[in-house]
Amino acid sequence: MAHKRNRRKIFKKGLPPESLVYTGHREDTPANVVSVSYTEAAFEEIQGYVAPRLEERKGVLWTDVRGLTDTKLIEKVGMDHGIHALALEDVLDTQQRAKLEEFDNGLFFIVHNLKIDCVALELHSEQIALFAGKNFLVSFQEDPDDTFAVVRKRVGDGIGRLRRKGSDYLAYAIIDLVVDSYYSVLDDLEAQELELENDLHQNGAAHTTKARMFALKRTANEFRHRLLPLREAVTRLHRTESDLIDDSNRLYFRDLVDHVAQILDGIDNQREMLANLEALYQAEAANRLNNVMRLLTVISTIFIPLTFIVGIYGMNFDYMPELRWHYGYFIVLGVMFCLMIGMLIYFRRKRWI
Repeated sequence: MAHKRNRRKIFKKGLPPESLVYTGHREDTPANVVSVSYTEAAFEEIQGYVAPRLEERKGVLWTDVRGLTDTKLIEKVGMDHGIHALALEDVLDTQQRAKLEEFDNGLFFIVHNLKIDCVALELHSEQIALFAGKNFLVSFQEDPDDTFAVVRKRVGDGIGRLRRKGSDYLAYAIIDLVVDSYYSVLDDLEAQELELENDLHQNGAAHTTKARMFALKRTANEFRHRLLPLREAVTRLHRTESDLIDDSNRLYFRDLVDHVAQILDGIDNQREMLANLEALYQAEAANRLNNVMRLLTVISTIFIPLTFIVGIYGMNFDYMPELRWHYGYFIVLGVMFCLMIGMLIYFRRKRWI
């Protein structure tokens, strides 16, 4: 997957700015558009792209582009809505960090929809770009699935404030939906860490436990890496002086900042927990090594006097005491056996074994 992203990235080398090249790895997914227009009293949803007449529009027009493989379609949507070519370039460059950019006719926001694969312990990222202008919003999703179905249903059913608010509140609702999904990722990470902790206590420092621990640590670090720029972006969105943000909606953007900060605190707590589990793993591995060394030391200690006796009677002298005894061989074996048993009993009482 990473190889494909790098290969697509090379295609942009040497091209001038504002070149529209899709750099993601979802080349086989077709692009489609859903157009939603609504006022406080009416709602309409059309499967397909509807060219806007922004100067005549009342209410809000929401153009949802799903899939980024059709660069011609994205270029047309951008031209019809007056989206700057640099913003469209960032839409197609799916390795962008979360950010907010202000243009004369709108606000451009990038956020990543994150999901965790609990089997492979990998974090899957889908880039979502929003361009909010006066009475319109264009959303660009990297995947063709219906990520914003909940928001669209709220608009259609007239639930909440969406139908009474402008495009800035619609942008808030979409970003809030993505941020709320991070809590599920956080819960999945915590569940995996608890499972890893139980496995570590039951099975000790196994190799599979070590591999899973480092995979989980890598996923947590990547999750935090994705959210750090998002905190800056939502803070700028809350504090922007753009006329497109209604003052009555700033309270909601401030709440969004609090949610991101809360999730970052949760990630830091889990990273600390992973560090503790790693220390526990190292202690278990060291304890296992100590047990092995102790067993080898006991065996070596037992054989030291036995080797001494064998070494003495292995010397080639003719005149040695007890050398001509008829039962000397059996007596020496018996002495060696009793010495070994005595040392084992002594070590056992000392709790060395």
